[in-house]
Amino acid sequence: MLGPTMQYSCAYYHTPDLTLDQAQLAKMHMVASKLDLKPGMRVLELGCGFGALASLMAKEYGVHVTGVTLSEDQHAYAQKHFGHPSVDIRLQDYRSMEGQKFDRIYSVGIFEHIGRNCYETYFNKCHDLLEDDGVMLIHTIGFARRGEWNHGGFMNKYVFPGAELPTMSHFTQEFTDKWHCEDWHSFGRSYAETLRVWKDKLDGWKGLEEFDDRFRRMWEYYLMCSAASFDARRTKLWQIVYTKMSTTRDADAHHIRKAAQAVLTRHQD
Repeated sequence: MLGPTMQYSCAYYHTPDLTLDQAQLAKMHMVASKLDLKPGMRVLELGCGFGALASLMAKEYGVHVTGVTLSEDQHAYAQKHFGHPSVDIRLQDYRSMEGQKFDRIYSVGIFEHIGRNCYETYFNKCHDLLEDDGVMLIHTIGFARRGEWNHGGFMNKYVFPGAELPTMSHFTQEFTDKWHCEDWHSFGRSYAETLRVWKDKLDGWKGLEEFDDRFRRMWEYYLMCSAASFDARRTKLWQIVYTKMSTTRDADAHHIRKAAQAVLTRHQD
C-alpha cells in the first residue's frame, strides 16, 4: 500500500498527475530542503519509521542521521532495507537521548502520538539536543477545533489508540517561548490525495486474503473518512520549522521560501 518509499505519512502533491512515489519523494526532499542540510551534519530523526527518509538524506545530502523508533518491526525493516554507513537506527525512546548535540532535528508523523501532556517534554528535549545554530522541523497532522480530545471516537478506538492531534494553540504555549517559528506550511489536501491512493493501491486486497471482511471494511472506512476530513479541512497537515531563540544564525531562514520551488524544479526535471 505504501509503495517502495514506505512512508506512512502525507505525500506532497504539489502539482497534478504525480504518482504516489513521486509525491512521497517530493515530501522527503522538501523536508531535507527546509532543514538546510549541509554535508557532514549530524541529524536526528525522532520516530524514524521504516528508515527511508534517513537513508535518502545520508545518500543524497551527505549527512549522518541517527533515527530512533519504538517499533521492533520498523527497526528490523530499516536495518534490512535502508541500511547505510551514515545511518544509525536505534530501538530507543527519544526521551532517553543524552550526551550528543545535533545540527538538525526533525520528526515526521510522531507528534500526533506523543500526547498533548507531553508536548513540553518533546520541545524541551529537542532544545537540549539541538545545537544553538540548529534547525528543527515538525511534520504533523493537526486539528481545527479547540477543546478536549475525544478518546471515544472511531479513530482512537479502532486505529490509533492514545493518539491526540494538536491544534494551533498548542504551539503557542509557554514551552515554545524558547523557540522562534521560522515557517508554518499547511497542505492537508495532499493528505486526502495520499489516503485515496493508498486505498486504490490495496487493489481489492489481492494477496491479503488473511484479513477478514470486517477488518477490510474497517480499514477502508478509516482511509476514506480520513480523506474526507482532510478535504473538509477539519484535520490539517502542518510542517513547522523552528530555530532557537538563542540561535547564532545571522539571518532569517530564507532558504525555506526556496525549498518548495526547489522540490518543484527537481520533480519537473
